[in-house]
Amino acid sequence: MKNKHLVKTILIVSSDDKAFLTHRLPIANAAREISSKCWIVCKDTGKADEIRAYGFDVITLKDHSAYPGFLSAILTTLELKSAYQQKQPEIIHHSSVFISFLGGLASLFTRGSKYINAITGVGYLFSSNSMKARILRLALTPIMRALWTRRRQIFLFQNANDKELFVKKGFGTPSSAIIPGSGVDINKFIPVKKRKFRKNKIIIGCASRLIRDKGLEELIQAITSLPPHMNVELHIAGDIAKSNPSSFNYQEIEKWKNISSVKFLGQVEDMKKFWHDCDIAILASHREGLPKSLLEAAACGLPLLGANVPGTRELIDDGVNGYLFEKGNSEDIARCISTLIQDKIFFDKAGLESRKKIKNGGFSNEAVAKAYKEFILSI
Repeated sequence: MKNKHLVKTILIVSSDDKAFLTHRLPIANAAREISSKCWIVCKDTGKADEIRAYGFDVITLKDHSAYPGFLSAILTTLELKSAYQQKQPEIIHHSSVFISFLGGLASLFTRGSKYINAITGVGYLFSSNSMKARILRLALTPIMRALWTRRRQIFLFQNANDKELFVKKGFGTPSSAIIPGSGVDINKFIPVKKRKFRKNKIIIGCASRLIRDKGLEELIQAITSLPPHMNVELHIAGDIAKSNPSSFNYQEIEKWKNISSVKFLGQVEDMKKFWHDCDIAILASHREGLPKSLLEAAACGLPLLGANVPGTRELIDDGVNGYLFEKGNSEDIARCISTLIQDKIFFDKAGLESRKKIKNGGFSNEAVAKAYKEFILSI
């Protein structure tokens, strides 16, 4: 039975309404079950009313992307401070590294709340080795340490590697909780009945923002290196991420569009259909929290291919439900693709194992919601 008196008010902060609907809805539903009020704070890109249709009240943040990065961050921080002071929630959930940083700044002006810093992937700041990222890490790490080591700052991770990295930097503690991913609806994302290995064309699906840290360069290089008789086609669902420093630009994407074996589909709304139209799921990302794309693909019973990196290897058991390849190695990516599509028996077995892993491994919406409620009541 729903008990509204376990927690008074929970406020969940997401980057925007789309990210909330695709990644935060299961934990928000869980939070609502144990709280008298659950507010959602996010930018409205046109889907805020959809969040309201689920029964949540929404506090919308303005889009400050037209301003320089530093000014945009300050303006968003001020909006968060206002929301925190107005609602005075018992618990505030920050849903990414960037949101946790801005929320940490906003928390300097508020009292009485507990702050959950959910690390859903270490992001550009901690995963990139570019000069800009290294300079930002050097400048911001002391500030983060000052913000995140204050009382009532609580960390939540999606995999053990991210937890280890942050604990070494002085963020979080060895006892910080891990909840594997954002959940997936296993009643919606289901295998296609009597899936058959395609005779004419093999479709490899990749759902990813078009940024360098997702390994798209080496993935496309691997696809173009495959012999024509394999008849493989890569379908990429995702768009350019202008706010991300590692985003590709339109000119780079347009050049890739000339490759006949690579199809850019842009932002795809119906991800279930996308995965049902694919034979294999792949993600060449250089680091992940726990990728939603592979969660959905695995629930649909697809064999998985991915880089042997944190987050991805939590979902791929090498040689069981797919193969892991070396990060950034286009030759190894091509090798894994070739090995998978030439082994019909393993291909079918891997798809079954993917579905089994999601159902039994604590990755479903129900499992994540249960874990989140237990986490909230423990802090």
